[in-house]
Amino acid sequence: MCIATNCSESFVYWVIILECILVTSYVLFYCTVCTAVLHTLVAVLMVRNQYPEVPATGHLDTGFSWFPNV
Repeated sequence: MCIATNCSESFVYWVIILECILVTSYVLFYCTVCTAVLHTLVAVLMVRNQYPEVPATGHLDTGFSWFPNV
């Protein structure tokens, strides 16, 4: 048999421990999700920079030409 105060104190300690575990798991989950999203955005930006929509010279592309300097 346990005394009422000891049982309630141990219950409170277990509740605090479980809350800490839950909070830690939520934080780790959200950090993982944020890291994955950040890595995806970086990869998209790197691909967009690798293949820009406009030429590097700043001139508009007029299409195919047999004489590219004309």
